[in-house]
Amino acid sequence: MYNREIKEAIVNHSISVLLENNLMTQADFSTLGVSMGYIFTQENGDIEALFKVTFSDKKYFFAVQKGKLMCVNIDDAMFEQTVAYMKQNHPCLLNEDLPETKLQKKRREKNNKIVSKQKISTADKLMSRWDDDKITLKDKEEICKRMLACFQVIQIACDIGKGNYQEGLDYFKPKLEELGLMDMLNSKEQRIIDGIYSQQDAIDLDWAYEAYWSLCWAMGLVKDISDAGEICDCNKAITIASSCNSVDDLVKKCKLRSKEEILDMLDLYFRYNWAVNDAKVNPNASIGKLNPSIVIERRRGLEWLVSDIADWYEIEMRA
Repeated sequence: MYNREIKEAIVNHSISVLLENNLMTQADFSTLGVSMGYIFTQENGDIEALFKVTFSDKKYFFAVQKGKLMCVNIDDAMFEQTVAYMKQNHPCLLNEDLPETKLQKKRREKNNKIVSKQKISTADKLMSRWDDDKITLKDKEEICKRMLACFQVIQIACDIGKGNYQEGLDYFKPKLEELGLMDMLNSKEQRIIDGIYSQQDAIDLDWAYEAYWSLCWAMGLVKDISDAGEICDCNKAITIASSCNSVDDLVKKCKLRSKEEILDMLDLYFRYNWAVNDAKVNPNASIGKLNPSIVIERRRGLEWLVSDIADWYEIEMRA
């Protein structure tokens, strides 16, 4: 149930079937709902699933078996009975043991309690993806360079929104060069600097304030970021970067948090992200006060800290 890509793939396939057979129209999308009964992967890789697609006053039931999607002739009672049977009898649901370390289990249980307290949908057995012993954090200097490079380009992106691109570029590009950060730019940032950006690039860089904010937290410059319903303190975010005349200035102000603390926060945002994605296909899911854009951007920054990938837009953030 926890793999968003699989769920989205089979749901999208079912919608395509309905559209191709004139059982559904584009106008029905406004009332579309999906109820996932069960989904699991067998040892040989085959997916099995049962789910219901509803829209307007219509409902269709779909099953996936041996790699094939089928529209099945059942009603709500049969659907619920089948789901109940699977929950009571399928071996993977009866097995209480998860292949996780003690730290991962502690992290999972602690963060599930935090998520539940915020009235956010959670999955008790959604494993933490990160094994502490296999993770190496990026060093302080690289993190500080990423923070400062990101901050300068964010300001240009903000100027794009105000119609002042050239003015912003003329002011902040020399700062990037002075700080020696031109080789630290990621793909979107480079397009902004080169003037070949899309409107989406500019929007994404505006939201990158939240990724930058998560790095500020990791470096001990911000007390807490666990509230993903409120945007970052922009004035403080600006002060942190603008008060530094060099990378060394920022390095001296920072104290990198422990690996365990960073992975705890990353796992919490992983669960936030799972809830946000689950709500896309589950009408009964709740995301509480979460802001999905804040969730994804702060997770992006935290993921980058533990990844060996330089461009954080290339990191796959599965949930």
